Amino acid sequence: MELLYATLYRLRREYHFQGYIHVKAIPGASEELIQRTGFLADRMSVNLELPTAKSLKALAPHKNRKNILAPMRLVQNRMTENKQELQVYRNAPRFVPAGQSTQMIIGATPETDYQIMQVAEALYQKFELKRVFYSAFVHVNEDSALPARTGEGPPLLREHRLYQADWLLRYYHFQADELLSEENPNFNVVFDPEV
Repeated sequence: MELLYATLYRLRREYHFQGYIHVKAIPGASEELIQRTGFLADRMSVNLELPTAKSLKALAPHKNRKNILAPMRLVQNRMTENKQELQVYRNAPRFVPAGQSTQMIIGATPETDYQIMQVAEALYQKFELKRVFYSAFVHVNEDSALPARTGEGPPLLREHRLYQADWLLRYYHFQADELLSEENPNFNVVFDPEV
């Protein structure tokens, strides 16, 4: 995270770059470093990686869900404080003005679309995320913890349907329960969930 901060610092202060910068916060980084970086970035992400703690433990046992959620909460709290500062001091520095986001890999673990949408909904509500990104699992190496390679390739259409459903959550305030259920846990990849 120190190198990310140093790079952003140089871009903003030495090269006077005023364009959009989206930076990743590294779980386990110090709060001070995350905060300093947040004043230089437009958007900050902490990647959730996988939809559930169980899947994270299975595929990335060295990672911890608590360590991922802690920087998300820090960014959320600092953004709230910064909004109050900006009401009092119009010229106060802005902290992550474009908000925060996260990313989940889909298709590497057995979660249903319903479970994934429930996680996304909770993230939007509890952490005020601006965006959840979904990345179809791409098999790049052999590892017994990963699903077996199939001829189907990555679940790109499923990824697309999740993005469409996510739009319904963010912009039309649908709930996951209105889109799917335990009895009907996955989107039909042939049909747009907006229909």
